Amino acid sequence: MMRGLLRTQTLASFDYQWKELPEGEALVSDDWFVQNVPRIISEELLCLRSDWFHGKRVLDAGCGLGRWTVGLLRLGCEVLATDFSEHALERTRENVDSLCTTDEAARLTLEAADLLELPAELARERFDLVFSFGVLHHTGDTHHALANVAELAGRDGALFIYLYGKRSLSNRDRASLAVQRFVLAPLPFTLKRRAIGFLRPGVDLHQVFDLLSPTINTRHTFEEVQQWLRAAGFQDVVRTIDHSELFVRALRTPAHFAPFLIPLPGRPYWFERYD
Repeated sequence: MMRGLLRTQTLASFDYQWKELPEGEALVSDDWFVQNVPRIISEELLCLRSDWFHGKRVLDAGCGLGRWTVGLLRLGCEVLATDFSEHALERTRENVDSLCTTDEAARLTLEAADLLELPAELARERFDLVFSFGVLHHTGDTHHALANVAELAGRDGALFIYLYGKRSLSNRDRASLAVQRFVLAPLPFTLKRRAIGFLRPGVDLHQVFDLLSPTINTRHTFEEVQQWLRAAGFQDVVRTIDHSELFVRALRTPAHFAPFLIPLPGRPYWFERYD
């Protein structure tokens, strides 16, 4: 019962966030990010040449405001963007229509989906790339959600995920964050928004709300995730960015991607400009 309540709260939190907090660093309101997002996807997250993406079918699993959807469309992909939140899907459509060309926007399809219980029709589909940034660790069962989306990567498919790393925070810091989340959890979202602004003055409200409002925020090690992905049939699993958080690319058949691989990036990484 408690798990169900936590999940309901987390889903409601993100639904509020996508509707009421659409602006922030590294979002579609950030001009630098919008200009650079195709390069970030190609050169830092996937480490694949940009020409690989042209014509590829991609699942953006948990699209949020559509910031990565925009980049994938600009790279030439056909994108199915999914999210549990209707407000997220609405924002994604709005942002794609305003930031992409007519031809790019025509390659977008939107679908509501729970990553723990995929719609039957979606579960039968296969994609060249499954992309999920900062989503699976909010589901309440990262392993199960990852297994669901990993299955959607085709025979020669790729997968990219970003997850919170267990080694990014000490046990004490993780406990402190958990206490803050549970203290804030009963508050109405409008009041919680004010409280978070008071607790973390001068910090990007969207990012801090993301950190403190959802009650489900699990963390994992690379070794754990690597084991899951290898069991799901991915032969090559690497961290594309050397960081305590987990930026993970998985390839089913590495030889298929060999002509398109580019070196892993070095510092400064794209997100460090916001530190």
